[in-house]
Amino acid sequence: MKTRIITALIVMLICIPPVVLGGIPLEILAILILSGGCYEWLHVQKEFSSWPPYIFSSCLALTFLSRFVPNAYLFAFLIVCVVYFWSLNIFVETFTISNAFSMISFFVSFFLIYRSIGRIQENHLYLISIVFATYGSDTGAWFFGRRYGRHKMNPRISPKKSWEGFIGGIVSGFLIGWIPTFFYLGQVHLGLMFLLCLLCPVVAEFGDLCFSSIKRHYSIKDYSDLLPGHGGVLDRVDSLLMNILLFGALSSFFII
Repeated sequence: MKTRIITALIVMLICIPPVVLGGIPLEILAILILSGGCYEWLHVQKEFSSWPPYIFSSCLALTFLSRFVPNAYLFAFLIVCVVYFWSLNIFVETFTISNAFSMISFFVSFFLIYRSIGRIQENHLYLISIVFATYGSDTGAWFFGRRYGRHKMNPRISPKKSWEGFIGGIVSGFLIGWIPTFFYLGQVHLGLMFLLCLLCPVVAEFGDLCFSSIKRHYSIKDYSDLLPGHGGVLDRVDSLLMNILLFGALSSFFII
């Protein structure tokens, strides 16, 4: 428990300033999450340790570069990347076709996440509310699930999650998401912010299940032990990453 608390405090000290300040600090934090997420997503492959070093580094580099490719060339860039990952199996004996599909899934997912972070950088105040709504939902779901949970959502993937906790998480996430929003309500689009506070708690719960399904498939408890007492980076930001994708989708319909 002591290790878990210490790790949590360190993570908060590292993450809170970039979220509040935005700009370069947020960009650095995003790169750290991208790097940790890439390692954790791919290292569960049993062949990972035998891959030539350039395979992992190229996946990380191409995912990073995808954010900055002009829209006019983005389609061609994505095609080249997918074909590159797909064809590695032909030239590298220790890289299986299953590894290729895992790498493609990471690249596509985190390309969208990292691109959405670029949208958040245009007005990082949205991220503050997203963080409150996401972890407010997690906290509410834990509390209501522990206190009132009777009906399991999906015991095959997450035995502890209940529908009671899910509903409690939606309510708490929506309310907690509005706490910081009142301080900068005039600097954000009200309609977009309302949708985020309403939908982030829902997406957070399903996002957690989506990431948990990967762990179930590979029979692992945590993505890694990078964060002592907490597991890996993806174990802590899985719901948040899904809500960043939500922001990327919703923001396409609003001028922020």
